[in-house]
Amino acid sequence: MPFAILRTKKLKSMAGVFGSGRHTFREIPTLNSNGSPNQHLIGAKSAGELADAVRAKLPEKRRRDAVLCIEYLMTASPEAFARHGGHLDDSGRLPSTRAGYFDRAMAWLKARHGGQNIVCATIHIDERTPHLVAYIVPVTRDGRLSAREYLGGAAKLRKMQTDFHQQCGKPLGLKRGIEGSKATHQSVSRYYQGLEAAATVPTLTRSDCAAAATGIWTANFRAVKAAAETATVMRAQERVTTKALADRRAALDQQDSELKHKRRALDNLEARLEAQVDQLGEFDRELAKAQATAEKANREAETARKRADGLAQKLKALSRHLGLEEFMP
Repeated sequence: MPFAILRTKKLKSMAGVFGSGRHTFREIPTLNSNGSPNQHLIGAKSAGELADAVRAKLPEKRRRDAVLCIEYLMTASPEAFARHGGHLDDSGRLPSTRAGYFDRAMAWLKARHGGQNIVCATIHIDERTPHLVAYIVPVTRDGRLSAREYLGGAAKLRKMQTDFHQQCGKPLGLKRGIEGSKATHQSVSRYYQGLEAAATVPTLTRSDCAAAATGIWTANFRAVKAAAETATVMRAQERVTTKALADRRAALDQQDSELKHKRRALDNLEARLEAQVDQLGEFDRELAKAQATAEKANREAETARKRADGLAQKLKALSRHLGLEEFMP
């Protein structure tokens, strides 16, 4: 049974958006394209329009390293399509159903991101396997620009693949990819080279083997030998790639550990700063109390001084009245 396939790519710059759009709209030479017209669904129709549409959706306040756009690619194993003996036409539809594979994929995207955030979608039928390409500005329901909301972490990515399969692939007889698989995506050129090599390897006949035993290599024998050598090279490349991925994973794990250590140190620093802020707040409160007490004492002293001055004036007036001025200091 063929597989449902969903891939995503984060575009972090307008140059990246524009470059991806040039490939999508065939504004640059495209490997393996047979020149058939593609099916535009919604939104931008050129790389320039795509860049403008993404820019128009971006909130003014965002992180400098924010993901500006998510590129989705949705397809299925080649054997799922009628051109390779399968049951889906190039638009992803079955003769007996209205909502085809790509129709369901668009509905899934709208439910996931909101139709207003889909700035472009088109079906490519000019390559070996039909596929849907869509561009999404990852604006959340509360207006934030956040690709992490949708693609952040392995758990969310697994859930995305499962949801996509349930809504889009399973109803049309497509399998979900193996959950937890370590398989990695190949480049387009290497993928098609492998397919073509597999398709062109002939089957050896008895006469081919007999000729080889006498030292004569037939065309079939040479082709099989070349394919075997190619397979050996590819296995060697796979081992190198696997090691590189393991090294990269180890480096990422190390970076993650260092980031967690820095995070803990930052948390401790924040806790100390908060404690100091609390102490400063307590000091400010005590200082305010002392200032209030001093001001009250000053007011009371001023009141007492005024009262003393008043009593002195009364005493002088009384002395004059009694003729005792000469006895007053």
